[in-house]
Amino acid sequence: MNKPVIEPSALSELLAQQPFPWRRWLVAFFCYNGTMRLLFTSAIWMIYLASHGYSPFMIGLLEMTFHLAKFVAEVPTGIFADLLGRRKSLMLYCLLGAIETLFFLLPTLPFLFISFALSGISYAFLGGANEAVLWSLTSYAAPGDVQQQPARYSRLLSVTLMLSVISEMIGTTLGGYLGNIMQTWPFICRAIACLLATIPLLLLPKAVTEPQQIEACERPHPLLHLKEGLRVVWHSPRLLGLILISGLVESCGTTIYFFVQLQFHNLGFALSSIGIIMAISSLSQCLFTALAPALMRRMAVRVLIPACVLCQLTGVVLMIMPGAVLSLFGFLVFLQAASAILYPTVSTCLNEDSPEAQRAMVLSFETGMFSLAMIVLFPLFGLGLTSSSYSIVYSWTAGALVIGSITSYLLVHIRSTALTNRSAQGD
Repeated sequence: MNKPVIEPSALSELLAQQPFPWRRWLVAFFCYNGTMRLLFTSAIWMIYLASHGYSPFMIGLLEMTFHLAKFVAEVPTGIFADLLGRRKSLMLYCLLGAIETLFFLLPTLPFLFISFALSGISYAFLGGANEAVLWSLTSYAAPGDVQQQPARYSRLLSVTLMLSVISEMIGTTLGGYLGNIMQTWPFICRAIACLLATIPLLLLPKAVTEPQQIEACERPHPLLHLKEGLRVVWHSPRLLGLILISGLVESCGTTIYFFVQLQFHNLGFALSSIGIIMAISSLSQCLFTALAPALMRRMAVRVLIPACVLCQLTGVVLMIMPGAVLSLFGFLVFLQAASAILYPTVSTCLNEDSPEAQRAMVLSFETGMFSLAMIVLFPLFGLGLTSSSYSIVYSWTAGALVIGSITSYLLVHIRSTALTNRSAQGD
């Protein structure tokens, strides 16, 4: 295993002695994130595919292709980010994002499968690299004050997420109106936004985004790097639990987010109205994201995370109830609150417990678990809608959330007990 050029203590002293323009770097990071979150296609892509004759089940298979490609690419891209540079990983995310969007302009099945596969690979390059860069930036905010880094990170991550949500609101709203003018306009604008997002990334210095290595020959072998990352997670029940519960909750929320577009469309809402509803959901998420740092200071993680799971379950139950008002309330309030609070909580805890050398890889395990859950959940959801109502399929989702949460808790408890017994035997 290679050694870093500068030991952590010496690095902290060096940072404390030198002023860094970290605020300018942070602005560049915010600009990149905000531009990439201009999701002009987010509220209309499923409707766009449905208008070209694709059934919910076929759309589910396409989305499964996205998550399958993302899941397969998570580990290699996590290694890439840790060993070759996190900025390079984010640049590839932007470039591949532009390319895959353009394939939607020719919505034949082969091109769509290529598009979804490229999209999955692009998001794998985003994976842990994005949050790893932000964590590195927080170390320049107050060099030497390592104990406060998690608190600073949670605040900056919340700001990043709020700015991203504002961009999503703008993108989804404009996407709905652009789609009314011409169906392909949202996809063209999305490709342009992806290309523009690479410009702020070029302003980030190598010290923040590149691995701390002397020579390329000193980098560990990728398989050894993977082995070490797996060892870190396997020997930390806390990391294991965070990865499992995050993948479960995020996959349920994301699946509902996409299929609810078709539900509103079937209820007679116009594309522009659906875009506004999705923008309101983004505003709701923004408000709850702003509350996340305060909640993390006042509530223990072991209480806050189950509360998020219960919040999402409540939202799904409300969407099962008859009546558009209850469904909208469950979707716009409880579902948004669950994901908006859970995401920064899990991200902060993962970064706090992950070693710097394997940070992007550990974070990639979390996004990989999300993709693995989506590979199963998304096509099943689409298949269910071909023969059942939304209420019944939402009931299945609620059941999966309960069973998955209990299973995750039991796995973490068993692993924690095994490590405790092994430690006791060693003593």
